[in-house]
Amino acid sequence: VKKVNEGNFKDFYGKTAVNEENIKEIVLRYDVFIEELFVNKSYAMVKKGDPLLKVYSPEIYTGQLELLGAQKIKNQGMIDSIVQKIKLLGIDEKLINKVLTDKQASEKIIVNSPYSGFISQKMANTGAFVAKGMKLYEIIDFSTLWVIANVYEKDLAFVKNAKNADVSFDITDKIYKAKIDFIYPKVDPETKSVKVRLIVENKDLELFVDAFSKIRFGTAKKEYLTLPKSAVLTKGNQTSVFVKGEFEGEFEPKVIEAKRLNNDTFEIISGLKEGDKVVNNALFMFDSDSQNNGKM
Repeated sequence: VKKVNEGNFKDFYGKTAVNEENIKEIVLRYDVFIEELFVNKSYAMVKKGDPLLKVYSPEIYTGQLELLGAQKIKNQGMIDSIVQKIKLLGIDEKLINKVLTDKQASEKIIVNSPYSGFISQKMANTGAFVAKGMKLYEIIDFSTLWVIANVYEKDLAFVKNAKNADVSFDITDKIYKAKIDFIYPKVDPETKSVKVRLIVENKDLELFVDAFSKIRFGTAKKEYLTLPKSAVLTKGNQTSVFVKGEFEGEFEPKVIEAKRLNNDTFEIISGLKEGDKVVNNALFMFDSDSQNNGKM
């Protein structure tokens, strides 16, 4: 029996998922004809400000002509009103300033990405007409991911009290620190488990969606007595061990109070003290002999 000063831990399994907070859609507030696509493949990576497509919009072109007309008659109130209207349509201020400086309207305009991430969906095609409000692209930022762990009902209280969670993956040797983000209010009746959502950082993009993961929840350190699982018998609600008897070569069962900490270890609550020796690897043989002799 050993005294340790450490936290307890339990392992669960799950997989990664898209962080839904990082899903963005690109739509336009005006009708366009697509002249050219600069990003024409799904899962291409884009950065904020990268050009996505070149379009012609009758509404935006007309707005530029109106702006030039107001500038020509030097009507500042009209200029400000038209500039505000064009801005509300989502046009970059750089284009507006260029029109006013060059005194020339641009028939075709460049649509830049307002977000960084991967193109998870591409609905735009060269030559297509796209009405305002229709989705052109969906962009996902994978710099953080969700990890969905399956936790058994009986272990939920332990997980709620856990101070930390270490997440490991088959896809990489790195150990990721995670925190509980949400516990889903639903029990799977078949597995008797609850889904627990964690968030992991993925700035280096080593992790992929749907990657198998192992989640180890740990509690704060405390001092307690332990025995390996192989030294403790459990029968119903009773736990026991085998200790040396009164005579040489004699062993006898002893009922103790213990609880399982994880897959490998029991915590000894009462019945034993630090340094006590019990039967370990031959436990099954001793148990069989004891039952045959009616001593349990």
